[in-house]
Amino acid sequence: MKELYLIAAMTKDRVIGSDGKMPWHIPQDLKMFRKITTGNIVVMGRKTYESIGKPLPERENIVLSHTPVEGVTVCGSILEAVRIGELSDKKLFFIGGAEVYGQVINIVSHMLISWINGSHKGDSYFPEIDFSEWHEADKAYYDDFTMVHYTRRQSSSYSLI
Repeated sequence: MKELYLIAAMTKDRVIGSDGKMPWHIPQDLKMFRKITTGNIVVMGRKTYESIGKPLPERENIVLSHTPVEGVTVCGSILEAVRIGELSDKKLFFIGGAEVYGQVINIVSHMLISWINGSHKGDSYFPEIDFSEWHEADKAYYDDFTMVHYTRRQSSSYSLI
């Protein structure tokens, strides 16, 4: 079974967005996101895709939607996206937004979280994390954020049905 990844940036209050955008601009975090996801598969919700405005370069883009989107693979469900990922040797990253994170938090085996320093107001939140289910595998400190790689303590099976 393929290991699934989730990558997100959030505040300690779990804020991930405001009015369809990230409420911060941290070039180093964007650079890390690009480095980690390049050459892999990124799965995002329709609203996240629309906020980006175009496919992310050098990545296979999957958008969760029921409406065709030019230049990307469209899947009607998380399960369909996972099945596509299982046919590839690339890593599969769920990159947002809040609805997608809520659907996949219990099936991913890795979370890469950029904990943004400071307080930011927002209207979109990451789901609650039960940290007893996660092990802190690695941590890197930067000026404006701390990136933590969490691994699930016990393997998660795809309980999507």
